[in-house]
Amino acid sequence: MRINARSSTSFIPTEVWVLIDKLVQNMAAFFPLKRSLYWTRATRFFRTLVAIIAILLVVLIYATPKALASDHQDTTFLATKLTAADLTDLYVFESPTNSNNAVLIMDFDPLIVSGEQRPFDPNVLYQFKIDNTGDSIEDVVLQFNINRTRFQQIVTVRGPGRPIIGGTDSALLPVSSTGLVNQTFSTSNGIKFFVGTRKDPFFFDLEQFFKIIPDRNYSLQPNPSPPFQVLSFRPPGQAQDTLAPFNVHSIIVELPRKLLGSGKIGVWMTTSVNTPRLRNRNLAQIERLAVPALNELFMDFKAHNNSNLQTPTQDASNQSQFIQAFVNAIGRPQGIANAVISVAIPDVIQADLSKASGSYFGTQLGNNFGGRRPKDDVIDVTASVVFGNAVTGITTGQIPGLTTDNVGPNNANFLSDFPYLGNPL
Repeated sequence: MRINARSSTSFIPTEVWVLIDKLVQNMAAFFPLKRSLYWTRATRFFRTLVAIIAILLVVLIYATPKALASDHQDTTFLATKLTAADLTDLYVFESPTNSNNAVLIMDFDPLIVSGEQRPFDPNVLYQFKIDNTGDSIEDVVLQFNINRTRFQQIVTVRGPGRPIIGGTDSALLPVSSTGLVNQTFSTSNGIKFFVGTRKDPFFFDLEQFFKIIPDRNYSLQPNPSPPFQVLSFRPPGQAQDTLAPFNVHSIIVELPRKLLGSGKIGVWMTTSVNTPRLRNRNLAQIERLAVPALNELFMDFKAHNNSNLQTPTQDASNQSQFIQAFVNAIGRPQGIANAVISVAIPDVIQADLSKASGSYFGTQLGNNFGGRRPKDDVIDVTASVVFGNAVTGITTGQIPGLTTDNVGPNNANFLSDFPYLGNPL
C-alpha cells in the first residue's frame, strides 16, 4: 500500500506539522538515510511511516478531553501557546496547623488529565507579590523557577525578599533554597514548600457559565454569541463540576506570617518570561491574577491580555470601568457596582495577618483574616452579590437563577495538612 504523506494528512493542523517535522529530524539520526531523502524525496516506507505517525499524533492530541475554564484559559495565547504561564487560582489563608503561619498557593498550567506527566516549563518565572504598605506595590516577593534535568526537575526558590525592581519587569533575587518537584522541602527559617501536580481544587459549573456568558469562552473568539440568553445555572443534582476530572500544577508555601508583614497585606501572583524587549536579562510579566472570577465575569475577553500586562495600581481606572459597564448591562443599580469595586479593586487578595482566622472578603467586610481558602465558594459569594442582594441588600433587578451555580467543594479533593490540595488523579 502506498500512502502519500502530504495529501493523506492534509487535515493535520500547522502545529502538528511542527511536531512531525521535529520527529522526522530525530528519526533521521536512527536511519541510514541521505539528506536528500529527508521529507520530499523519502522512500515509500519512510513517507508511509511519517503519515502514520502524523495520524497518531492527531488522534492523541485531539482525543484529549477539551475543557474550558474561567481563568484557566485567560487569553487565547495562554490557552494555546504557553499553558505553563496560565495562572488559574490564588489562595491566601491562615495555617490550620500553626497559628503563627500563613499559606500561599499558586495554581497554574491547568487541565492536566489523569495520568498525564506534564513537565514544568523552565522558561517561566512564577512570583507571589505582597504589598504590606497599602499602596498596591509589591514590598515582598517569592520567586520560583523549575529547572529541567535529565531525571528530575529541580525547584529554585528566591526570597522572600524585597524586589530588586517593581512593576511588570522582574529581576531575579539571590537563590534561597532548592528542592525537587513533587516533594516537600523546608528551610531553616521555617518555610515549607511543595511544587508539583495536585488535584485542581476549583469547583464551578463552568459549562453552564459559558452558556450564560458565551463571550467569555476563548474558543468562541473573535465572534462569540451574545450573552444572557440563558438566565439560570443548572439546579442541584444537575449541576456539574467542570474541573473535577483535571489536575493542575501548584506552588504551595507555608511560612511565618512575620515574613510577609505585620498587619493588612495584599497578595497577587504573576508569571514572567524572557523577551527581546528587555536586554538586561530581566523578565517581562505575561499574566497577573488574584481575585477569582473578577476578569471572567466582568471584563470583556479581548481586554484580558491588556490587564495582564498591568499592575494593581492601574486597576481603579481599568477594571472598575468593566464592572460598572457589566452591572449597567444587566440592569442592576449602581450600588451593586460600587459594592464590588469596594472589595475587589485593586485586584489583590487582602488578608490581615494580625487576625487569627477569616472568611472570603473578610478583611474588607468582617474585620478578620480575610484571604481565600481552597474550600471557599467564591463563585456563590460573587454571584450572590452581583445577581442577588447579598452584602448590599439591593433587590432591584435581581436574577435569582444566577445567585448560585449549585456546585460545592468535594472534601475528597483536599488534605487537612500540608500541602492541603488533594493528590492528583
